[in-house]
Amino acid sequence: MKKFIFRLQRVAEIRKKKEKECQRDFALSMDELNRQEELLSHEEGESEKSHQGLHRALEKGHSAGELTTLDGWRTRKLKMLDDQIERTEKQRQEVEVKRKGLLQATKEKKILEKLKERRKAEHQISVQREERLFLDELGCRSKSSPETPHIETVNVGKD
Repeated sequence: MKKFIFRLQRVAEIRKKKEKECQRDFALSMDELNRQEELLSHEEGESEKSHQGLHRALEKGHSAGELTTLDGWRTRKLKMLDDQIERTEKQRQEVEVKRKGLLQATKEKKILEKLKERRKAEHQISVQREERLFLDELGCRSKSSPETPHIETVNVGKD
């Protein structure tokens, strides 16, 4: 029986490595997104605190200098929040790109796996066909060959 050899095995191995690489990249990108979202949550909390602090100062009637300082603090916090929103959105876009890359790599790997399975099944059918032909040929030879002749034993010298 001939051994099955998939001629595209090297390509399949490369595709498998690429998929693993894409998985790793996607995981790293997701970790970074989670970190950016935590920072965003923190900045949202800080921005809310700055807004509440300015509101309390207005209610208590603080001086114009204090209100200006608090407003500057609130403005910086809003700017930091906007910057963090932008970084988080960029990371979301990167995650989406990595996800699409991973999906493509997985599709390419699965295509080759299916091709390999199909080729292996074709190989098995071919081998079975060859074995059947060989056995049929052996059966035909044994039927067409004359049977072993009967040898009559002659008793020489007893008469």
